Amino acid sequence: MAVENDLAELKGIGPKHAAMLKDIGVDSIKELRHRNAASLKEMIETRHGKVVGLSEKAVEGWIEAAKAHEA
Repeated sequence: MAVENDLAELKGIGPKHAAMLKDIGVDSIKELRHRNAASLKEMIETRHGKVVGLSEKAVEGWIEAAKAHEA
């Protein structure tokens, strides 16, 4: 059974990034919709250090994908 609202379903978010998001308290697509890209990136890097391939633009893409995802 698939987890409802699983972040890894979104374009650009694999299991690794989904785990990082969950680590900082963003555990659903619904939650991600309301976040700010710059502060999310900062929170991830504060907890995990510099993450290869993680940019503010990438995080913005995740947020846009979350907003476009059918709730």
